[in-house]
Amino acid sequence: MKNIGFIGCGVMGGAIAKALSKDARFHIYLNDSRPEQAEALAHETSATSCSLEVLLENCALIVLAVKPQVLPSLYSSLRRLGDGKRWISLAAGVALETLEKQLGTTQIVRIMPNIAAQVGKAVTALSAHPQADSDFIEEVAAISRQFGTSYSIPESQLAAFIGVSGSAIATCFSFFHGIAMGGVDEGLPYQTALALIRDTTESATALMRETGRNPIELMTNVCSAGGTTIEAMKVLAEGAFEATLMESVTASSEKAKALEMAAKNRS
Repeated sequence: MKNIGFIGCGVMGGAIAKALSKDARFHIYLNDSRPEQAEALAHETSATSCSLEVLLENCALIVLAVKPQVLPSLYSSLRRLGDGKRWISLAAGVALETLEKQLGTTQIVRIMPNIAAQVGKAVTALSAHPQADSDFIEEVAAISRQFGTSYSIPESQLAAFIGVSGSAIATCFSFFHGIAMGGVDEGLPYQTALALIRDTTESATALMRETGRNPIELMTNVCSAGGTTIEAMKVLAEGAFEATLMESVTASSEKAKALEMAAKNRS
């Protein structure tokens, strides 16, 4: 059995700890600035709630799941007690360069799951330090696949990943709600309309995945001459729907870059 420590037991850290608690190969140690939160999660997952010192003494693999603004207050303790450890960082905007400098090691992998980790369906970006051991990188990839899908992405593209996945999952929720409200306007109950668009997006995703055809090709196939779908597409075009989506990705990505620069300046 391998010990893995989680520093931070919030939404994302807690979701990943719960996923790994189902794997008999791991025993989980938990630490949080709110001990009651770590204790509650430990009770739920049969993990060990403990001090930071005990966690670092017992675990060679550590998940940093605290907010990025909290990390600077931990660096001195992590350096002092973390010799020889391997680090998985969930801290948004904290670059590998910053982590290497503050932790004194190159054995670091950044992962960035989206919120669907709560139900085992996260999309996770993985960016490893160039000098991280290959077996460590594969171990992190295997861990991330326990709560969804994993994509190896250069750190320089993590901001784009946030725009396309990490933040864009909220865009999906907004899309679901907007379509459902249109259904309400046409006489459907909200829950019925929401179920319809939810299942429709799943069918669209399955069609793209299984046929390998791109969205434009599939969309034009649905649009028959003078039919209902082309009317919907015309409204979207007039409202600059595609351009708005592109701008939303850019806005989220640029904010991620600004946060990373701020984290570097704080360090």
